[in-house]
Formats: sequence, structure tokens, C-alpha cells
Amino acid sequence: MTAVADKEPVEEHHEHEALDDHGHPPERVYWTVAGVLAILTLLELSTFYWPAAWQPWTSYLILIMMAIKFALVALFFMHLKFDDNLLRRIFFFGLGLAVAVYVVMLSVFVFWDGSGLDEYDDPPRSKPIPASDAEQ
Repeated sequence: MTAVADKEPVEEHHEHEALDDHGHPPERVYWTVAGVLAILTLLELSTFYWPAAWQPWTSYLILIMMAIKFALVALFFMHLKFDDNLLRRIFFFGLGLAVAVYVVMLSVFVFWDGSGLDEYDDPPRSKPIPASDAEQ
């Protein structure tokens, strides 16, 4: 026999081969994702105890951990990882649009905080001033 005939056919490993009949991964994948989510949550909670020197980076790190957690939940527990690419694109387009609207609304409070009218710059009073005798 030749060397080519002795070789077994090469089996290609596909991501979807490990899925069950309903298109779901094995249970251990969900447990692994849950463990990663738990670790990220503990890291987020631990930021309260981080040194003061780390404070400038804390918000950025929390946002990164939040994005990773969101992606894991959306991909595995909402089954977007195993859905059609079109459905994934629609979901992430809507998410991007929502984030863009949120950023625009937050920028309104930061960049356009004044109305440009000087007559309304005084803060409201906590109690109304009683009318004087001349006004009555």
C-alpha cells in the first residue's frame, strides 16, 4: 500500500459540530461563560477597594468589563452566536444606534449647559417669596 492510502481522512473541526440537535452548545460552555461573568462582576465590585492612584483608570476599566459582559450574555445566553449573521447585524446595529443616541444626549448636558439667556441664570428659590403689599 502506498502512504497516501494509509492516511485517514482529515476531519475538519467546525464550530457548529459541537452543537446539539437544537443548535445549543454543551452545558459546560454555559457554565464556563457564567464563571467568566462571575469573575468580571467580582472585579467590578473590587474597584471600590482599589487604590486612589488607580481612580483615573477605574471608569475605563469598568466600561471595558461591562462591554465584555454584555457581549458574552448577548452571544451565549441570547444565542446570537448561533443565529444567522443577519440577525446579529440587526441586533448590533440597534445597539450601536442606542449608544449613539445616549452619547448625544449626554453631550447635551456637558457642552450645551447654558441657554444663553442671562435673565434665567439665577437658580430657583426653595420657597416662594410672599407678594408685597404694593403688588396686591
